[in-house]
Amino acid sequence: MKIFSGSSSQELTDKICVILNKQQLKHSSMGIVYDGEITPGKLKIDKFSDGEILPLFQESVRDEDIFFVQTTNSSDNIMETLLVIDAAKRSGCKSFTLVAPFQAYSRQDKTDHLRSSIGSKMLADILSTAGMNRIITIDLHASAIQGFYNVPVIHLNGNKIFIDYIRENHIEDLTIVAPDQGAVKRASDFCKAFPDASFAMINKKRIKPNEIHSMELVGDVTGRNVIIVDDMADTLGTMCKAAELLMNKGAKSVRCIATHGVLSGKAFENLNKSVMTELLVSDTISPSNFMDDGFGTPVPLPNKLKYISCDNIIAKSIWGLVNKKSIHELNAI
Repeated sequence: MKIFSGSSSQELTDKICVILNKQQLKHSSMGIVYDGEITPGKLKIDKFSDGEILPLFQESVRDEDIFFVQTTNSSDNIMETLLVIDAAKRSGCKSFTLVAPFQAYSRQDKTDHLRSSIGSKMLADILSTAGMNRIITIDLHASAIQGFYNVPVIHLNGNKIFIDYIRENHIEDLTIVAPDQGAVKRASDFCKAFPDASFAMINKKRIKPNEIHSMELVGDVTGRNVIIVDDMADTLGTMCKAAELLMNKGAKSVRCIATHGVLSGKAFENLNKSVMTELLVSDTISPSNFMDDGFGTPVPLPNKLKYISCDNIIAKSIWGLVNKKSIHELNAI
């Protein structure tokens, strides 16, 4: 097997390789199939002056099981992924597994509006047609999206990324809150890891994307340290309003957890002004995406923003696939 990184996930791929090497040493007596140290493969992504993408494998991939790590959070990254799949297939690879920590268009899983597209279905069809044999991803916006794929989908639970952090910080009087009906299962699963925690949810009415009409709390958070659990943090407008509602209802503190830190628009400004204690996100979308204003000027990340890596659950999943072990057991919460 060989691991390659796309343009969006180079730091994450390096971390995954480090963990895989540790796994290899730990289980060296169990017939590991790896041969030598695992390092990111040599893949060059050239671009023409007009932005056209040309991927070039700089080592042989013939008869190899390829794992390609790429967050598909932009049109360029999606196109790059498709071209890499094509290049790998034309170069004779045995199989191609896309490791997409964040899979784009997962909010478009149904037609909420007349004459609209179903973006997640279209992306699944395109990836399968290009030659992808399997996909590993974390916290799709809707679990039903797995049914759009005609190849195996390894859908990892992002809760595992954050549970250890909460345990290590010994947060007492804990209440887990689902920010809407769609997050109830995710938040209730998170709650199971903390037997003494209570559960609540917010019922919200949305006018249009990123704009909320009204919110109401179902449950009691008086004197509690609240953790809002969601899959995605985008503009943070909704999350900040939810945090303000919870503090007005008597919460001691409000933390927010989101697997995918999309953080678009005025997200940083909204976070800095919010009553949140902190926002925890994983590096499914690299923090380096936000540390440059596009003109080479560094942009400081907000003090309230904390990244926790998803490298461990991805590395264990790859290790489990290659060694025919149960991924569910390896990543058990």
